[in-house]
Amino acid sequence: MASTERINLELDSNVIRGETPSFVLEPKGLGYALFECMSRNRHLIAQIDPISGVKDTYEHLLGRCVGAALKMRSIGIRPKDVITTCTLNHLNSCVPVIAAIFLGAIPACLDPRLGRSEMTHHIKLAKPKIAFVDQGSIELVEETCAEAGVDVQIVTFAESDRYTEFGEFVTERDDEFHPYEVGDGRETASILFSSGTTGLPKGICLSHQSLLGQGNLLISRGICFQTTLTYSTYHWLSATFALVSAVLTGGCRVVTSLFTPRTFWTILERYSITNVLFTPVHAMELLRNGRPEAVNTSQLRDVIIGGDILSSHPLEELRAMFPGTNCNLSYGQTELSGLIVNFNRLDRREMALMRSKPGSSGLLVPGFSCKIVEPSTGATLGPNQTGELCFKGDFVMNGYYNSDSSDRWDADGWLRTGDLGYYDEDFCFFIVDRIKETFKVKSFHISPSFIEGVLLTHPAISLAAVVGLPDEENGNAPLAVVCLKEGSHAVGEEDVVKYVAERMHDKYALRGGVKFVDTLPLTTTGKIKKYHLRELIISGKL
Repeated sequence: MASTERINLELDSNVIRGETPSFVLEPKGLGYALFECMSRNRHLIAQIDPISGVKDTYEHLLGRCVGAALKMRSIGIRPKDVITTCTLNHLNSCVPVIAAIFLGAIPACLDPRLGRSEMTHHIKLAKPKIAFVDQGSIELVEETCAEAGVDVQIVTFAESDRYTEFGEFVTERDDEFHPYEVGDGRETASILFSSGTTGLPKGICLSHQSLLGQGNLLISRGICFQTTLTYSTYHWLSATFALVSAVLTGGCRVVTSLFTPRTFWTILERYSITNVLFTPVHAMELLRNGRPEAVNTSQLRDVIIGGDILSSHPLEELRAMFPGTNCNLSYGQTELSGLIVNFNRLDRREMALMRSKPGSSGLLVPGFSCKIVEPSTGATLGPNQTGELCFKGDFVMNGYYNSDSSDRWDADGWLRTGDLGYYDEDFCFFIVDRIKETFKVKSFHISPSFIEGVLLTHPAISLAAVVGLPDEENGNAPLAVVCLKEGSHAVGEEDVVKYVAERMHDKYALRGGVKFVDTLPLTTTGKIKKYHLRELIISGKL
């Protein structure tokens, strides 16, 4: 077993205890920290729009954030009030978010690509007082607010005869402005919504110390935020921690919402991107389309794959696509404030483990403790035993907004993630699946991700999801829903069933068959919505 001193982790009664963080958090809160960093780095570039090429300094960004905060305060927005945005990424999309935090108000942002029912659910849950909306989302926000029975003041980023334009929100100035200072770092700073891949989304309350802690954790472990490419909107935690980490370091964010392989390579080279966060779907798209011959990736230090499971085979292909880049899986949850299992870029031993164990998401970060339990009994498991991951730490969520979250903690105060995984003798973690997505076949527990990993090695398959369908004889029957690569339409159901049968135990056989589709239902960040997919299949709509 690896030396516990060597990797700064301790194993006590099958509980892994992380080291104490090496940084000190700003006691006055997130708004104060952001304000001070933006003021100190006024001359640096804060963000770039890759479509127009327009660059925004921290000085200009701070001026707009203060102006928006003053305007919000003048119309009655107070600490703990909820505000929202519903917009794709642009140079002003972060302004209401930062302005709200400056006031002690709570942003709970929406993504305009959400479905109508999801949007209504979010608005009914958060009950925002004001919404900052792009032109294409005005009608959607109007209708869903009406359905939710919530009266929301709309401010539009576009020109409008009906609503206040955002330009009117950023004109006020006050050289003596001071951001809100918290009395307790555990106060809620932001509401982030769960992805809804396994049920209705929840509003996750993250504290000032959680968001500051996450930003500092990533920085302290060598993630380079000099120039970060971000695709997700502020509806998702990935955009929030990219924003916080960049501001804390004076880094630059290149902000866009549309991912395509062609534009990715252009942006990567033109703006010397140093860090990018991908979903597995983004990674598979890049692999399908290949790397342009002449592209220069020497500036790219970190490619982080998060949000879902990716097998080691495509990850190794991705590493070959980005030679010299730290390309690896990471694990986290919004309920845990972000990435809590990753490899420390500043530790040579951990980097050696990253290269030798492509299926691992990394080691536990400082500030957290972890135990793995048998889901049905709660018994604590040891190394190389798969069970539910449970965590404790200072950066765990406060709970769900306007919803009961008591079932997320066990009797001893451990947050139950609902994720299956294990750690090995080097304390490297491997994420297996979501408990709600697993099912039994002939009393055997089946993890869909195992079958999906094999399916993705098929030369004709570009994307795959496996769900369990009710089956009287076996309990469940695994069914594969696959997208084929262009030009591979000669592949049939029998071919795919045989491919899996030749490579896996009989319990993994695709007894439910195979469905071929052009696209899979995804969240706006690229996670496969298996709960929705299974419902479509059972209802006969797919």
